Amino acid sequence: MKRGLDFYSPLQVASIRQVSAAIVLLGFAVFHIRKISPKKLGYVALVGLMMMVIPASLFCFAEVGISSAIAGVLNALTPAFTLIAGICFFKQPTNRMQLAGLLIGFIGTIFLILINTKGQLSFNHFALYAVAACISVGFSINIIKTNLAGINPIYIATVSVLFAGLVSLAYLSFSDTLNILMLTSQNKNSLLASVTLGIAGTAIAQLLYNQVIRKTSAVFASSVTYVIPAVAVFWGVLDGEPLLIWHYIGMICIIVGVIIMRRSH
Repeated sequence: MKRGLDFYSPLQVASIRQVSAAIVLLGFAVFHIRKISPKKLGYVALVGLMMMVIPASLFCFAEVGISSAIAGVLNALTPAFTLIAGICFFKQPTNRMQLAGLLIGFIGTIFLILINTKGQLSFNHFALYAVAACISVGFSINIIKTNLAGINPIYIATVSVLFAGLVSLAYLSFSDTLNILMLTSQNKNSLLASVTLGIAGTAIAQLLYNQVIRKTSAVFASSVTYVIPAVAVFWGVLDGEPLLIWHYIGMICIIVGVIIMRRSH
């Protein structure tokens, strides 16, 4: 994502990502869309918008002003916002341990948002883009649970990726940016990075994730929440991104909060 932003705008990187993923999964999506009731396709399209188009765009905007490591850790807030959306809009029951996990997670978020790379208090509004992305994903997960229960998760994944790709292709077409998708020496690295993100980070990831759900359980599959921050910090450190002790404290708070929420579910 960061390498894509070297040449393209946040919306262009997100759109290239979604279109690349849709092309890879096109054959599956065309076959699977016939297995979904027309009454449910609207919800699937909404999932594509709220789980892929909006979060992908918001995370690209976030990485303009925050490191990949911090963005990856903030991504771990998704279960927290899934819980909040479920409580507020989908009548999901809760308990004190879940609320305690939420509080701990948000304390960690404050460390990441308010402390800059020099250790000074400084509000970083770019982090709010990542938080907003997590809120969008949280809503989409509740939509899947509430309105798409009983539909094969792979059908939902492939068809929602198709809808996301169509929306992104429309943006690239109507914003007159298709001409900058031609491979040149200037955009080569950014274009390849954005396409790779779509193929590996969206298309293949969606198929693998849903296969894990089918063969194990949603609870086991959701453990990827704990892996993302570790991977993000690892690559961030390799790329020379500055992280302070306060940032690590914030990361730990978020992960501990998520673990408490998971175990109390």
